[in-house]
Amino acid sequence: MKNIIRQEYPWFLAHATWFWILPLVASLFEPADQTGVLLLLLMIANPLFCILCALFYGMRNGRKWSFLIYPVIAIAASIPMYYNSSAIGFGLIALICSVIGLIFGGWSRARKMSEAEKWQLKQAAELVKKEKTEPAPTYDQTVRVASKTAAKNQQKAYARKAKERAEKEAKRQNKNQPQKKKKKGGH
Repeated sequence: MKNIIRQEYPWFLAHATWFWILPLVASLFEPADQTGVLLLLLMIANPLFCILCALFYGMRNGRKWSFLIYPVIAIAASIPMYYNSSAIGFGLIALICSVIGLIFGGWSRARKMSEAEKWQLKQAAELVKKEKTEPAPTYDQTVRVASKTAAKNQQKAYARKAKERAEKEAKRQNKNQPQKKKKKGGH
């Protein structure tokens, strides 16, 4: 749990700083300049920040929809503090930008991952599911933990075998397809 909090804390801190501290700094300007700076933040900078932050989050952590809690909290709290109720529409635009950034970040991460990494994530998900359903091992049962190198080699071997099976299946399917009859050279 501490690891998850440590991993997610910088993203919440970034949103809190952007939506709560930056408008506070903008409010230090003279009243004529303050309105323009706050409008610029609201209309352009907030959606741009949301899309970039969500994009980087998606590239690093995948498409986790729980990330959208951060912009919702930050936007909902900043509207009564610095803006009026007409800013709700711009808050929704910033939230939509976060969704778009998260989708593209997750897509980018999935394209960047190798077959071995995808297999590792799948095995980890199955292990978590299995761990929830099976009781923990007792003291008389031994649990073997492989080294990182052995695990990586095993992943590579599984990925290679899966690729070979897919190639064999493709060849078998092409072999079973009906052949076109060749026409003889006569008129």
